[in-house]
Amino acid sequence: MSASPAPRPDQPASAPGWDQATFRCGKCGAQRTAATEADYIRTVSAHRDAHAVFDRLNPVERDGMGSILRVLLEDVTLSAELLALFTADQEHRNTPFPTPR
Repeated sequence: MSASPAPRPDQPASAPGWDQATFRCGKCGAQRTAATEADYIRTVSAHRDAHAVFDRLNPVERDGMGSILRVLLEDVTLSAELLALFTADQEHRNTPFPTPR
């Protein structure tokens, strides 16, 4: 009888020893299913991070953030262009102004 090797976290669901796992959040009741251990860890971490951000926002900030995210996540091109504007603005603000002669 030979022992099968332990599955790696990035192996697909069909790998021996790992089928899928469902995370159930005790705080909000959300359920997330992952096909690999690595995906499960990423899913749980992202959900906990989302709660950490959400919990720090007041109701007005939550509404605003939700509205912004809905627009940005719906249009990847818009998101990329907006990020480019933020990056260019940050670089511009970090560039020292020339001194007058």
